[in-house]
Amino acid sequence: MLQTVTIDWRPVTQGGMPRNEGTYLVAFDDGAVETYPMSHQDIKRGEVRDGQTHGLLWAEGIPSPL
Repeated sequence: MLQTVTIDWRPVTQGGMPRNEGTYLVAFDDGAVETYPMSHQDIKRGEVRDGQTHGLLWAEGIPSPL
């Protein structure tokens, strides 16, 4: 099965975050892209941290083809 998706990446900034808590794709400054559970605090601060890495971009999750 082949699935083509378009990812609308948005910067991790205060005021530019998703409206609701949930799991989003996050591109980190170490080059990793992961699903990440954003909390209300992350959204309010406009910052995503995972240990020593910082989130640079976020996007809605990719829908499953099944």
